[in-house]
Amino acid sequence: MGWGLMAALVASLCYGVASVLQAVGARRVERTEQIDHRLLVRVLSSLPFLAGTGLDAIGLCFNLFALRHLTLFTVQALVNTNLAVTAVTAVLLLRASMIRRDKLAVTSVIFGLVLLCLAAGPEGSGTFDTGARYGLLVASAALATVAIMVANVFKQVHPAVLGALAGFLFGIFGISVRVIPSLAVERLVADPAAYAAIIASVTGFMFFAGALQRGSVTATTAALVVGETTIPALVGLIALGDTTRHGFAPLGIVGFLLAVGGALLLSRYGELVDAKPADQHAECVVDRPESSTPAKPLGS
Repeated sequence: MGWGLMAALVASLCYGVASVLQAVGARRVERTEQIDHRLLVRVLSSLPFLAGTGLDAIGLCFNLFALRHLTLFTVQALVNTNLAVTAVTAVLLLRASMIRRDKLAVTSVIFGLVLLCLAAGPEGSGTFDTGARYGLLVASAALATVAIMVANVFKQVHPAVLGALAGFLFGIFGISVRVIPSLAVERLVADPAAYAAIIASVTGFMFFAGALQRGSVTATTAALVVGETTIPALVGLIALGDTTRHGFAPLGIVGFLLAVGGALLLSRYGELVDAKPADQHAECVVDRPESSTPAKPLGS
């Protein structure tokens, strides 16, 4: 369990830094109303977004390791505390300041993380049979299709909706990785859960990028956390037999609520908005409506 917890924390660190870089990079490319594979090509041409994607890939490797050694609700809660890392990164890269509410949120995340570590028990022995893994494949394809229709038919949809859709897709990815019975190549190519993981991760990443480009980082990250955390946690507890240590269930629930609640509060931190229209370089600044101090441009 120790190595699994360490892997989840490293994944959280990578994802937290990556979110700031990707938010900056997504705003530097021309915004379009269509969300498809061409959007990924455009944002990946931005150096900050590309750097963030590289960190995401590293974080993914550690996330996969953690998913194979810890309960789903533990991994999802720990990884989603990356918003605390995002807050610190915004201070360092964007020269922002943290108000008292943000500091309390960081404390909540860290304290919730400690409680989760104390309460986490062994992962359940439950798994999905072949039929259920085909169900995951159908679910990921259906959700991706619905997301594409929502994003491209209702082009003025709130970024939080896209963030939630991305979160649900990442949630399916987490479940799929957990239930894959073998990582041997010859088994993976015939396993429907592996294809469900691919579909969910690629389309989830695409909609996350689209949401970052369209509008509020705050709304996007909050919705992403909720979607990515709740569904896998429920599936793990109900269908896969995940448990806490004996007598530690209340502590685990409190820790989970503190970690995710603090992460949601932190999603209001580090809001990135476009620079003034006259600025052709489309720099990003931090929008802090609570403070009267003007935000500083990136790199100032």
